[in-house]
Amino acid sequence: MKIAMIMLAAGNSRRFGANKLLYEIDGIPMYRHVLEQLDDTKKKIENIYSEYSDITEDNNNDNNSDIVQLNNLYRNNITAKIICNIIVITQYDAIAEAVKTKEIQVLYNPHPEDGISSSVKIGLNASLDADAVLFTVSDQPWLTSETICELIHVFLNTSKGIACVSCQGKMGNPCIFDRKYYNELLSLEGDKGGKKVIMKHLDDTQIYEIEAGRELEDIDYYESIAVR
Repeated sequence: MKIAMIMLAAGNSRRFGANKLLYEIDGIPMYRHVLEQLDDTKKKIENIYSEYSDITEDNNNDNNSDIVQLNNLYRNNITAKIICNIIVITQYDAIAEAVKTKEIQVLYNPHPEDGISSSVKIGLNASLDADAVLFTVSDQPWLTSETICELIHVFLNTSKGIACVSCQGKMGNPCIFDRKYYNELLSLEGDKGGKKVIMKHLDDTQIYEIEAGRELEDIDYYESIAVR
């Protein structure tokens, strides 16, 4: 199974007053905080699910959360190794040059003025061979890999085609979509992202509720950081 993890990093930061993605928090550019969590997620997910061939229902161990997750997947007939690819969509040379490695694919958005849908389409068109796509934004510096991993676990263990993070009933990023929604995502226009598809298919959306609302906080204004 293949999951594309797409980080959207092509926004214009109009409300921030400068390129917020390069603004340093604890000495690290904002986008880099998110990217490091995606990289950590990739390592964790690929490591955990590489054990498929050894995990069956005969290996029950309720004290090991990884084994519990694997057993659930086994019962759902998901028995292939999971591969996670990281894709960064950006308009900024500084970001592209800093993150491009063998492990990370960087794609340029030449028309960021067309809104977030333009980045969604670029990332998705490069991921049509993936079984699912996970979208995250690059201005949530307090998002953790634990939350992203758990969202993926939730998605893989549900029969629903979408999974989304929420705090106190308010949905946010990241979110993950089964391939059956690719056409709808590709039909998005303007500054409309995956939430439009989610709202249309709430009955097919699994919500993963978290307690730490700060993780879902996206930084739009300089003042929201300066006052901390």
